[in-house]
Amino acid sequence: MTPYLFNSRKNQHYFCRHCGVRAFGVGTETPIGKMYGINLGCVENVTDEELSVVPITYVDGRHDKWQDSPAFFAHL
Repeated sequence: MTPYLFNSRKNQHYFCRHCGVRAFGVGTETPIGKMYGINLGCVENVTDEELSVVPITYVDGRHDKWQDSPAFFAHL
């Protein structure tokens, strides 16, 4: 994994150095505190059943309402 920092250089983005896929990221300075983003396409040996019970928190960053869920998120 190759880390990439941009703008404030506080949030970390990790890419595969061979194919360029962004595997995950760590937000250390966000309006909702520390958060992790994982590309589920990079996770191996996990069943659909296991993924279906992983808790997901949706936040409305588009409208700068980080404490609220977006009005529509079924497509996310």
